[in-house]
Amino acid sequence: MRPARSGVHETPDQLNEQVRQQPAFPQNTAGLEITEFDCASLMNAIPGFVWIALPDGGVEFCNQRWLDYTGLTLDQLQGGGLSEAIYPQDKSHFHEKWRAALTQGLSLETELRMRRRDGSYRWFAVRAVPRHGVDGQITRWYGINTEIEELKRAQEVLQKQTFRSDSFFEQAPEAAAVLRTDGCIVSVNNEFTRMFGYEAEKALGRPIDDLIVPEALLERASEYTNQLRDGRRVEVETIRRRKDGSEVRVAMVAVPVTSDSGEQIANYAIYRDITEQKHAEERLRESEARFQEMADTAPVLIWMTGTDGLCNYFNKPWLEFTNRTMEQEVGTGWIEGVHPDDVQGCFDGFLPAFHARKPFRIEYRLKRADGEYRWVTESGIPRYTGAGDFAGYIGSNIDITDLKRAVEERERLRQLESDLAHINRVSMMGELAASLAHEVKQPIAAAGINANACIQWLMRDTPDIAEACKAASRMVNNAKSVADILDRVTSLYRRDNPQRELVNVNEIIREMIVLLREKANRNSVTIRTECDAGLAAIMADRVQLQQVLMNLMLNGIESMKETGGELTVTSKNTSDSQLSISVSDSGIGIAPDRVDNIFEAFFTTKPQGTGMGLSISRKIIESHGGRLWVSANSGRGATFQFTLASSSPTD
Repeated sequence: MRPARSGVHETPDQLNEQVRQQPAFPQNTAGLEITEFDCASLMNAIPGFVWIALPDGGVEFCNQRWLDYTGLTLDQLQGGGLSEAIYPQDKSHFHEKWRAALTQGLSLETELRMRRRDGSYRWFAVRAVPRHGVDGQITRWYGINTEIEELKRAQEVLQKQTFRSDSFFEQAPEAAAVLRTDGCIVSVNNEFTRMFGYEAEKALGRPIDDLIVPEALLERASEYTNQLRDGRRVEVETIRRRKDGSEVRVAMVAVPVTSDSGEQIANYAIYRDITEQKHAEERLRESEARFQEMADTAPVLIWMTGTDGLCNYFNKPWLEFTNRTMEQEVGTGWIEGVHPDDVQGCFDGFLPAFHARKPFRIEYRLKRADGEYRWVTESGIPRYTGAGDFAGYIGSNIDITDLKRAVEERERLRQLESDLAHINRVSMMGELAASLAHEVKQPIAAAGINANACIQWLMRDTPDIAEACKAASRMVNNAKSVADILDRVTSLYRRDNPQRELVNVNEIIREMIVLLREKANRNSVTIRTECDAGLAAIMADRVQLQQVLMNLMLNGIESMKETGGELTVTSKNTSDSQLSISVSDSGIGIAPDRVDNIFEAFFTTKPQGTGMGLSISRKIIESHGGRLWVSANSGRGATFQFTLASSSPTD
């Protein structure tokens, strides 16, 4: 991690002065290894083509993006220079500008075409700045190439067109404006509006300098206008002001437009936001000094190894965490702080990755300064020099002890919820004991009758085998009915983990009606269904849905035990690919002041209730990606309704 950036914005001159005062590289050898690695890593991460040259102009380094784009190797560039990738007709111009920069010690700014790996050439803006040592001598040149192919194409098109605002102008990828010769705006494109905040109708006819030029740069902007009036092209990097007062760094290209007779009739101006590019250049200049500060202030434990696999660096947070010195930790000294049971695991995780030069991640316990072993997750990646040579590993450790404890607590709560749901199901089955006895007794009695009939048919003087078989078949069906009822009851008693399968909700509704029918009859309650025959099957836990429906239907029956009434269960497909299931009763209803509390755990309106049924039911429905709620009926009673997604997420 990098340290937070300062809120103070330094001027370019201040930054250059800092660069001149800093040594080319840190003076201690340990810092050198760290700085070189950080510098190379940062340059490879910059979204641009970055290079470093020696004071005589010889190539020292090109980032990986540069090499991948051109298809050249660093050795080729160090042998032939940057011109290896430059368009032949642009080489002499580049050499002239480069020699002048090297001789005068001034920044290099030019445009040229570079060859891509596939052999095609594209335009680039090349910028290089010198870095000075403490003695004032140039120690390095830092350069960045930015592709401007699209900008060049836009310029060529704009130079051939009049100031008509056509579709290309509106859709140009850069902010563009058409100006009168006095600098007043004739037209702006969409990107101009986006970049500066001015709508076209608010900008037309107004001097562009009044809109987007900071007061401190008005005099310089006036010079640009004079250059255009003289027929000269203006190409600069400058600062412009947005409508909200904020400033943006831009690369501005402005060209005069002339008629066939040579009369200047307008000016075109194009603005490209180079704020990020400038920030990248600043980061490049600051990188050498920043890594050490970053490592020592990062909220993680950072370590590095050499090519031998032995640790040679630990950052300040690591040393503070272990309360040991760098001398104690380097080499294999850090192992003294690892929990004895985890040492072998550390080697088993690191050594194979080290030999294969691959990233790795392991977890182990590391002793903190107070003597407590804390769980840490360690991640490491191989690091390489600018020349591509393996330099060792760099990694970081994060304390995850609290996270592990939170995961354990979450699992404990999950198990507790499962236990409560099981208790709720067992409690419901206790309430249904009489109903279940009746439901089981009926098919058993029918089986006895059919058995007697079978015997009578067989004991005739002439046994009637056909009728006996029919009676036997009915006995089989009676036995199957008993088995089905017992299976449903057993499933509700089981404590299996939730298991999703393709289920038919209508079938579950019918099963619950069978189990609850006797209890409903004893309370003078009629159960009516309105089930959509085309109801879509869904992935769900069958037992959990049985529990929800039993909870809701039992509550409805209980609400009508004094008056009797009708319990209506409906199911239907909705227009948004969901299933809607409702349980409506004509009982005593729910008081308005209790609607918000009814789904809370341990809240109950029944003297013998646990207050867990509706709370558990809502959690089950939500775990299936649905929603459970209650509403009062227009007459008597209440309606509980829940939705289920046709494709329910898995737990």
